Amino acid sequence: MSNLVTLAAVKRYQLEEAGDEREWKESNFLFSNEFGKPYRPDSISQWWERFMKRNTDLETIRFHDLRHTSATLLIHEGEHPKVIQARLGHSSISTTMNTYGHLFRRN
Repeated sequence: MSNLVTLAAVKRYQLEEAGDEREWKESNFLFSNEFGKPYRPDSISQWWERFMKRNTDLETIRFHDLRHTSATLLIHEGEHPKVIQARLGHSSISTTMNTYGHLFRRN
C-alpha cells in the first residue's frame, strides 16, 4: 500500500473519531489536523524555523536540506537508485543520478 493511501486511511479514521468536533465538514483535506482543519502551506517551514531557533546547538539547515539528507542516507544504506527516484518524486532517473550519482559506490 502506498504512503498516500495509508495517509488517506489514517485521515478518514481521524475525522470519524473527531465526530461533532470536526471542522471543515464539507472538505476532506489530506494534510489537516485531526479535526479536518487544513494546514497552512507555510506552517511546516515556520515550525522548522522555530525548531532551529530553539535548538541553537544544531547546525542551521533549511528544511529542504532534509530531503538531500534522506537521499544521501538511502544511498549509504545501499538502496536502489530507482527506489530513491520514486521516494524523491523525480520523473526521471537521470534527475536522481545527476543530483546524487557521485554518492553511489562504483564497482
